[in-house]
Amino acid sequence: ESIYRCYATRMFEICHNWSPLVEEHLDEAYCDLTGTERIYPDPAKEIARLRAQIHSTTGLTVTAGLGRNRMFARLIGKFHKPDGLGYLEPEQEEALLLRLPVENLPGVGPRTVEILANLGIEKVEQLRELSRSALAGLLGRNGEALYERCRGEDHRPLGGREIPRSIQRGTSFDEDVSCPRTLDAMIEYLAERAARNLRQRGLEAGGISLQIAHSDHRRDRRRIVLSPPTALDPSIIRTALALRRSMEGRRTAIRFVGIQLDRIRLAATFQQGDLFATDLDTPQADPQTSQRWKRILEQVDQIRMRHGHGALLRGSALALQRGDNSDAEKRGRVGLERDRHGLILRTSCLTR
Repeated sequence: ESIYRCYATRMFEICHNWSPLVEEHLDEAYCDLTGTERIYPDPAKEIARLRAQIHSTTGLTVTAGLGRNRMFARLIGKFHKPDGLGYLEPEQEEALLLRLPVENLPGVGPRTVEILANLGIEKVEQLRELSRSALAGLLGRNGEALYERCRGEDHRPLGGREIPRSIQRGTSFDEDVSCPRTLDAMIEYLAERAARNLRQRGLEAGGISLQIAHSDHRRDRRRIVLSPPTALDPSIIRTALALRRSMEGRRTAIRFVGIQLDRIRLAATFQQGDLFATDLDTPQADPQTSQRWKRILEQVDQIRMRHGHGALLRGSALALQRGDNSDAEKRGRVGLERDRHGLILRTSCLTR
């Protein structure tokens, strides 16, 4: 399931770069194009480009349906599986809807199908013969919604992004790592990727945990609360490195490292300073520092959105690419490979 979620997360990141509002589910997303007519004069063409980008980035094939509301988009996409793109004009949507079995409508489950079948209703065209009051009396509130949907109306707004319980980034190493610089550099890179994912979704995290797996199969985990919650790289990186230092003491090499951000919420518009902060380079020190970092990261995120995460890398990440550490020097190995999406890690589902 974690691999599944990793690929879905990367797909959602691409959708967020393309649409102003994305509603995420486990393996699908609804993208709202309202108000983008000037940017996307030919929506079908743009969706084709979106599908191509997702495929080139993740290797996944994508089925897409373009409709005037979420119900039609889902129905049209359903009839173009697998790996298809469907679009119908309004009059074509109407013709499609009338001949559909009622179970294709949102909110119609087995029990509703059974109730309608007892009345001889199997097609949407037959369902339209019932009045709003008749459907409400038969099915309650669901009947009122069904009255509108069988007429092609679906006023359910997109709920924006699903707020995940946690965001995780981690990787195993090709060979066990004993160099602290290598481990810290990877922690910085993973923390940066996780923080960027928060900002792309308009979220912030109130907790962070670090997990390390040793070569003897023992696992260590530390967690700390972030106060106030944040989505800024410096705060998350510094906290992650502090957690790593608190786990020192064992002499075994490291096989895996992972970061998890939790206590996730919608990002606050007001940032309260930390009265007891002593490190002025840490964004929580005062609101002015926090705002300065927000402006810097906005520019960084825009560059990466346009050219890929690999367009800008921290110095420590570049050291991982070059292999500038004692582990690589001892083994005569080069560093990690890099593409436009960033470093290519061993755990491919977490490379993005």
